[in-house]
Amino acid sequence: MFLRPILALLLVSLCTQVIAQDQDKMIRVTGTVTDPNDNKAILASVFYEKLPYYDDMGVSKTNQSNGVYELYMIENQKYILNVKADGYKTISEEFVVTDKGIGLIEKNFKMEPDAMHEKISLDNLIFARGKSVITPESYEELDALADWLDQRPNTIIQLEGHTDFQGNAQANLELSEERVLAVKEYLIKKGIKKSRIRTKAFGGTEPLTRERTPEARTKNRRVEVRIIQQ
Repeated sequence: MFLRPILALLLVSLCTQVIAQDQDKMIRVTGTVTDPNDNKAILASVFYEKLPYYDDMGVSKTNQSNGVYELYMIENQKYILNVKADGYKTISEEFVVTDKGIGLIEKNFKMEPDAMHEKISLDNLIFARGKSVITPESYEELDALADWLDQRPNTIIQLEGHTDFQGNAQANLELSEERVLAVKEYLIKKGIKKSRIRTKAFGGTEPLTRERTPEARTKNRRVEVRIIQQ
């Protein structure tokens, strides 16, 4: 009778050890998803599926401000990772969760822009200071864009307007909108259907540089052409 409680305790202890050994160790996998051209953060989804049976899966969305994602995956297991974002080529690769004793793995991704969504900068497009009036020296570049579109009747573009980040934010947004609308109107007058031209205004929210020199401000004031459909 005396041995039964002891045997019961030993059995419980043994079962506890077996369960503990069977529990999977979870490893934190984190990193950033960025554009290789300017290192800007990308709003993306990082999907994971455990191979070969796809019996463990999930997704993490990146932080819009810094491109950071975070996953928890089983140690020593092989997964397939798929990174997806609008305007970028999907990344798909196999990944073995190999921990180095710290319970953390850093894995960063650089996403190549999809050719269907690449941007073209109109470097010679100039507006009157603080206005949406297109200056005559801009006509040659806009005429070339109109000819390019005329030769590609199925292409749809989006004109994206930017200002520098100094001054009133609302005024900058309105100015960038007026400028892309002015470019759209110019292209329509050249025979391009308005249904093929979308517009989007950013104001000063997406500067190319944070410097405050006159040259930097000029660089930030721009209109870009994004190819939506070819």
